[in-house]
Amino acid sequence: MEVNMEYCLAQVVQKDLGRKVQVGQELIDYILDKEKCQDLEQDQTALDRMVDGIASTWVNSSNFKVALLGIDLLSALVTRLQDRFMNHVGTVLPSLIDRLGDSKDQVRDQDQILLLKIMEQAASPQFVWDRMLGGFKHKNNRTREGVCLCLISTLNMYGAQGLTLSKIVPHICNLLGDPTSQVRDVAMGCLVEIYRHVGERVRMDLSKKGLPQSRLNVIFSRFDEVQRSGNMIPSSGSGE
Repeated sequence: MEVNMEYCLAQVVQKDLGRKVQVGQELIDYILDKEKCQDLEQDQTALDRMVDGIASTWVNSSNFKVALLGIDLLSALVTRLQDRFMNHVGTVLPSLIDRLGDSKDQVRDQDQILLLKIMEQAASPQFVWDRMLGGFKHKNNRTREGVCLCLISTLNMYGAQGLTLSKIVPHICNLLGDPTSQVRDVAMGCLVEIYRHVGERVRMDLSKKGLPQSRLNVIFSRFDEVQRSGNMIPSSGSGE
């Protein structure tokens, strides 16, 4: 059977999980082969259907092997399309945010790697984060935790300069009162990481957020620890 766009689309949308596991790598190889797969640039409708199918039925699959293949398929599309993948970010993010709370470490890790790759190759970190803010309120506590971890990774990879942190900080402040202790801890870790990158303006900003004084005292003592440890980012006068 000749592998072409029509064949790929048929494989992407078919329901059989066993078949998906069988053909996943074949589809990845096809997407990455510019010689064989020239339709990817030309047929926008087919590409839209392919991305939509991968996000909704592969990445969202309850079978972790299929979910991982879905993440790998999207990663191959990012490699191939680069900034042209930007048009598809809104389509894939809901599924990728859900998977940040997956029960399997491997799925969560690969998912996070893909999100950072999208920020590097397809769209700016801020473009992606503007569309990820809903993840801080996700019903799955593990997803809320995963979104915070993803923010810490984003800061460590790209710094604070490209992010409008004033949009993100209120969401993190809300999570300081989360019912789940891991989420509260990682939200605190997020604020410490932001402080490490941005410096004293974070302290001033948080003072105006109406947080209880007891909570502010805990946050500021963590900031003081970082300050004393010498772990501040040297350029922490920039960012927002």
